[in-house]
Amino acid sequence: MPPTSEEQIQFMVNIQRLLDEGLFTASYKFALLLALADLSIEEGDDSGDPLSLTTYAIAEKFVQYYWRQAVPYANADRATILQQNADRQAVIVNLGRDARQVYGDSLVAAMRDHAGWRRLVQRAARVVREMPLWRLQRIGKEEFTFLYEHHGDGRTIRLRPGMAYCFRKFHALISDLVRGSWVRYVRQQNLGVLGETADLNEFLFGSERNNLRQVGLCCSICKMADVSIATGRSSRALHTLTTSFRGRDIHSI
Repeated sequence: MPPTSEEQIQFMVNIQRLLDEGLFTASYKFALLLALADLSIEEGDDSGDPLSLTTYAIAEKFVQYYWRQAVPYANADRATILQQNADRQAVIVNLGRDARQVYGDSLVAAMRDHAGWRRLVQRAARVVREMPLWRLQRIGKEEFTFLYEHHGDGRTIRLRPGMAYCFRKFHALISDLVRGSWVRYVRQQNLGVLGETADLNEFLFGSERNNLRQVGLCCSICKMADVSIATGRSSRALHTLTTSFRGRDIHSI
């Protein structure tokens, strides 16, 4: 059964809480949230049922996301691969850098080499299991496991009922929120290279934004809020989310 409007609002509040209060020592958590959203579109449906996802499928998304980010960022002084970890470079960025050298920067060529691609993704999957999979839903010392439970060997996770539905419904909005947070994180880690004005969104993600669709999703959240208020079903979660989105400049996320 699909989640109620109130449950959908709470989902978005929880996502926002992860982005605002979670501890991010590397950019992997952003990639994991994007992967869950994208795989919910590709493998899920609108039934509201749980969705099982393999770490291999998640890692494949990681390799695709980081592929375009594993090239040097050129400024007036030098060209360098942007740091995506608080201390040393993120392992998956290095995997992407090495793979680009083998395949002449072509992601298509890498994916066509089925044996080589499988080895690359398996190496990335080990990183996913060791790092972000069990840390994404941690806020301070609190385990905030609203998306999936923490159990098993990490080769498969099972999104809780309603989670894939919400990822699908709010996919464009979640993608923009996560990418915006990812851009801010990378800028913070590379201030000496980037300064305050560099436009990183195009460099990290390409031209994939669809602002009109996103604005429509934000409006749908506000409409759910208006209906809930009108019928007396308003809540703190609803108020928190709509206060956050109303009046926000969507194009600057």
